[in-house]
Amino acid sequence: MSRVVVAGAGLAGHEVVRRLLADPAFDGTITWHAGEPGHPYNRVLLTDLLAGRHAPSAIELPTLTDPRLIYRNTQLRSIAKADFDHLVIATGAEAVIPPVRGNTVALRTLADVRTILAELNADGNLDETARRDTRSRGEANQDTGSGIAQTDRPPLAGARGETNGETGSGATPTGGVPLFGGRARSGARGEATREAGSGSGMAQLGRSVLAGLGGRRHAATRRVAVVGGGPLGVETACALASRGIRVELLHRGPHVLSRWLDAESGALLAGSLAQAGITVHCDTDVSAITGGIWPTADLVILACGAQPRVGLARAAGLPVGRGILVDSSGRSLGDERIFAVGDCAQSVDRPSGALAALDDARRAAFSIVNGFSPLPAAPPPLRLRTYGIPGADVAVMGRPRPEASIQFTDQRRRTRKVLVLDGDVPVAAALVGDVGAAAALARAIARPTAPAPQSPAALLTSGAGRGAGGFDGT
Repeated sequence: MSRVVVAGAGLAGHEVVRRLLADPAFDGTITWHAGEPGHPYNRVLLTDLLAGRHAPSAIELPTLTDPRLIYRNTQLRSIAKADFDHLVIATGAEAVIPPVRGNTVALRTLADVRTILAELNADGNLDETARRDTRSRGEANQDTGSGIAQTDRPPLAGARGETNGETGSGATPTGGVPLFGGRARSGARGEATREAGSGSGMAQLGRSVLAGLGGRRHAATRRVAVVGGGPLGVETACALASRGIRVELLHRGPHVLSRWLDAESGALLAGSLAQAGITVHCDTDVSAITGGIWPTADLVILACGAQPRVGLARAAGLPVGRGILVDSSGRSLGDERIFAVGDCAQSVDRPSGALAALDDARRAAFSIVNGFSPLPAAPPPLRLRTYGIPGADVAVMGRPRPEASIQFTDQRRRTRKVLVLDGDVPVAAALVGDVGAAAALARAIARPTAPAPQSPAALLTSGAGRGAGGFDGT
């Protein structure tokens, strides 16, 4: 019987566990070290909470039920002390913290979202807002459909719950704090310091905070600076701007999304952001601005990248670079029993993002059961969530480059489309302002050997103006 240990309960770790339990050929047990209080959730959707699109319960990952699963609401502290046949490290990454002083929050966790919402709440008192707005627990149960309050729900129904190494009955792990209860402050490394709240359910209090923000126009007078012009920074700025909050977006690169877009595409995007109340500052060294303080901001949100968590692997003597070094199948270069998946992993030409993490998990689970790794999926596309900001939609497939490309630009409509060809085969594309062709382009790029139904240039106009259709990028 195979003994599998999984460290980390983010998107990649959850997907490994889900796939193993769903595979009829898996005959082992899984010990799952979560490493973060509360129910596992989809970190990719944190900006949806800032935009008021969802309550926190809506981004929770599906509950996994199986007697072969042991859930521990603790971090795996040492590989040497773990008992396993296979170990999957899915510890993710932590926010990069530039030398910025003042009222700062690093956006990486649900607790960070809670801190930001507290800062933007007009009356500044989340607990009092919760007491005024929270409905009865029975009403909340009907809304969530779970039958029990969110903070009372087991982290993994049917699993053997263990907290701090002690076997429990499957109840919510002790030590976990309702993530939208009480107060939180940004720590020196962007990690929130949590204090016990009023005991209200997470979903209940989350709804009251979101409703409070959405209904108070004077919250829009707050001034927020977002540090980072990558996908997370742009999405964060758009989420806040959709609420009417004035945002200044600071980016050290020459233009926003400079790793994904060319200069002309970046300039068009910046123009659309400006019309929505987002002022873009590029070529900006944050640490050089008045000693690290941005003078026009009441709150500074750090969304300027992440550093893979490699401490567990380094302590075990596994090879690490910026991330945990793995081969093309995701196995550690130092121990073939160990896999690294998601943001903590590093290999040649490995893509980043949620879809890449899911593919890492798919291949790791397959390898554990079958002994060999399937081929990786096509590089995942990038699709920004821009929360209705006109002209800010972006979709990128592959790594667009200026040579051998077809380009269409409409300055009046603030749209730009770039298609990169290898001969007459589409290999990459970038769309700004109009992403209606994204689904057709993604299919053509993912299956380069399939016969194209139309000329490559015509792909750029397919679905124009209709949104992304079936495009499922992240």
